[in-house]
Amino acid sequence: MDITFIIIELALMILLFIMAGVSQKRPNNKFRILYAAPSFIIILLLMFNGFDVHHIGIYIATALQLLSLYLELGKVRQKQILAVTSAIIIVANLVFISISSGYKKLPYLADFKEAFETMKAHYVLAEEKGIDWDVLYAKYKPIFKEVDKTQDHVENYKAWQQFTGEFYDGHVAYLGASEGLSRDAICKAYGNDYGLSIARLTSGEYVAINVEGYDNSYTISSETHDDIGMYTVKKKFMPEGADAARLTLKNAGIKNGTVITKWNGKPVEEYFGEVTYYIDQYPVRENEEFYLPMYVAGIGKNMDYGDTFIPGEEINDKSGNVIKENPSADITFLDDDGNEKTVEAPNLGIYAARLFDTKEKIDNGVKITNLDWQEINDDTAMIRISSMAYDQESYDGSDFTMVSDEMREKVLSLKEAGVKNIIFDLRSNGGGNPYFVEAIAQIFAPKGEHLTYYNAVINESTATYERDANGKYKKGVPSKFEGEDLWHDGHIILLVNAMCVSAGDDMTYIMGSLPNVKVMGFTRSNSSCQAVTGVNMEAGQIQFSAVPNLLEDGEIAIDTYTDHVGRTPFDEKIPFTKEAINAIFDKGQDYLMDYVTESLK
Repeated sequence: MDITFIIIELALMILLFIMAGVSQKRPNNKFRILYAAPSFIIILLLMFNGFDVHHIGIYIATALQLLSLYLELGKVRQKQILAVTSAIIIVANLVFISISSGYKKLPYLADFKEAFETMKAHYVLAEEKGIDWDVLYAKYKPIFKEVDKTQDHVENYKAWQQFTGEFYDGHVAYLGASEGLSRDAICKAYGNDYGLSIARLTSGEYVAINVEGYDNSYTISSETHDDIGMYTVKKKFMPEGADAARLTLKNAGIKNGTVITKWNGKPVEEYFGEVTYYIDQYPVRENEEFYLPMYVAGIGKNMDYGDTFIPGEEINDKSGNVIKENPSADITFLDDDGNEKTVEAPNLGIYAARLFDTKEKIDNGVKITNLDWQEINDDTAMIRISSMAYDQESYDGSDFTMVSDEMREKVLSLKEAGVKNIIFDLRSNGGGNPYFVEAIAQIFAPKGEHLTYYNAVINESTATYERDANGKYKKGVPSKFEGEDLWHDGHIILLVNAMCVSAGDDMTYIMGSLPNVKVMGFTRSNSSCQAVTGVNMEAGQIQFSAVPNLLEDGEIAIDTYTDHVGRTPFDEKIPFTKEAINAIFDKGQDYLMDYVTESLK
């Protein structure tokens, strides 16, 4: 974009050279306005790209034109000299930035070092997570050094996803500063689309899901799934013949629920060690194992995990040879008679789009506004809570009286109507303010005082939290609320998943311990609860857990330790079966909500 602005500036200088002569033949003070045009263009450049020392020549050339505003109309020669001088400076600046190795070079290595040192000083779960800072630095410095050398934004994204994954913490994440580069990196980081995703059933079998060509499955021709704006660039990533090849799997007899016995000639689980990063964070090992097979489906024949073939771009296979033809994957499956067959599935484009859609179909809660209620049947009502937020004013503070008041009024009206069950849909709850959670929990908790978490004692001189002789953080002041027990005789279901994080974990922990509450889902909640901070670097931002929340015994609240075992309540893991797959991917039904509702009968 900046090159475009520079060329426009150069064109303006040529125009101003010509207009200097025209203004002499047709004197008019309105011509002076033209000399402000270069400054207007520079203001736009600064708004879009900010100040850049590499553009100093452009800034000087523009300033010279402001002098022409004060020259008399008859000073043609002087104005033309200024226009020519500015044009020469602009051309020189353009040549300079075209040969400058430092121009537009993003400091990927410097960003990593800054983020690493900040986390080393202030990440509060290093001991609990078993983080060895020296080992991490030795492992990732060479990776980011290579990224810094190649300036490859896709490899930078992969490196950060791998690095942040080392913490098994849902609050550790990297966000790229450029939305465009970030979107492009995600599109190119998860391999190619061979027409399906893979899931593991509770029974242990691997099956095809979200298969191309079925009514409720994702399809390469769809423009309705746009989590990161992918459909707008999807056609750019589609190889020739993708439309014709899109029904290869369906024609071969592969459908949602078909058992997959091998991927490129190997059992699916043999690829697990190659999957080194994910889109999301899975602190709980069993949650990680649930999603892991989905990532395998993007691996092409003779290609590494994450290698993505893009038409017009070069990519190497495992042997280092340039892939010139559209890649494929060999999919071995069991047909309806139980016979093993293999089909060669051609690449249809980028896998990231299908991966996002697969996760969305499995993970998303009821698609209604946050805090909206729905009547399920005469006995059961459901409330959707997708984030722990009510409005901006309350979110920035701790007064959620309005939440308690609304919940109390609703609960009392439900009791009066004879409703016996409430389902809280917390699936993919992105978190928010923990006081919001207390405002809801107080309505349902037994009467009396309830402690939630203690804060930790901070050492003001070092800006770090103090630990005692046993290595635990020193407890500070507790947070507490008064229970009202307004649903004493009713039942409550919390419907959660691995994307229920932060304050979503808080609610699962606090309400999950109540006597009439049951926590259910395909996967348990994320298990990440500490308060978060973020640090801005030049090419992106790192966020991480920076403020401890402590339980009464001094233990860290909720977050997993080195065993990666979830520590939030989880009463029933709903089986992931072919029946579930059929409901989700063929019929478009909310299988989990239907399952929970049926269980209440």
